[in-house]
Amino acid sequence: MYIVTNTIQAETEHSQRIIQQFTAGHTKESMEAVEGFLNFQLMYRVLPETPEITELVVLSRWVSKEHQKNWVKSQSFKQMHQRNSEKKESREKSKSSGIISSTIAEYEVLT
Repeated sequence: MYIVTNTIQAETEHSQRIIQQFTAGHTKESMEAVEGFLNFQLMYRVLPETPEITELVVLSRWVSKEHQKNWVKSQSFKQMHQRNSEKKESREKSKSSGIISSTIAEYEVLT
C-alpha cells in the first residue's frame, strides 16, 4: 500500500470554504474509476497554540506507488486540478485564498 498526504495550513476564517471546495472536487464518484485508488480521508484541526490557523490533512491510499503516479499523469488528475488552479487564480485576484502553506508527503506502508 502507498499513502500520500497533503498537509495544508489555512487561515481558520477560510477553512470551511476550503473544505467545501476540496470535498466537492474529490468526491467518491470522481475517484472510484481510478485504477489502484483505495480511499481518501480529509482531516482537520484548529492549531491549539495558534487558533487562527487550521490544519487540513488530505490522506489518500493507493494499491501501489505506480498506481498513484499513473493517476497524477492522467487527464482526470489534470482536469480536476486545472479547475482548482483556475479558481485559485481568479480568487487571488479578488481576495486571499486563505491557504498559508501546503506540504505533500509520500509513504510506503510496511505493516
